[in-house]
Amino acid sequence: MTVADRLGQALACFVEAYQARPELVAEQRGWSPVIALAASDTGARAVVSLEDGRVARVGGEARPATLEVRADLDILCDVLMLRRDPNEPYLFGELSVQGAEADFVRLDYIVSRLCPQ
Repeated sequence: MTVADRLGQALACFVEAYQARPELVAEQRGWSPVIALAASDTGARAVVSLEDGRVARVGGEARPATLEVRADLDILCDVLMLRRDPNEPYLFGELSVQGAEADFVRLDYIVSRLCPQ
């Protein structure tokens, strides 16, 4: 399996978990970001686009990313597969997010709702 496949499968896991929570999706009405996930150690990249809070497209980059999340591949995969809360790697500088603060806060909220406590 290639690194791009690993990242893509991890993103698919996250998207499935998000879509399985219709109340969480409904809370995101009006939000239409393009979120890029970049593995800093491998160069692998995955993109997901939301339209009005719903996943509209996985893959491709029809529009520029409004949020870019960057970390080593293992960290990204663990976070996307909900095996690891992203707060620790973020606090230690192992995971970074670039984009508008409002988008970052909303993404953090979504991840915190999906991650097991």
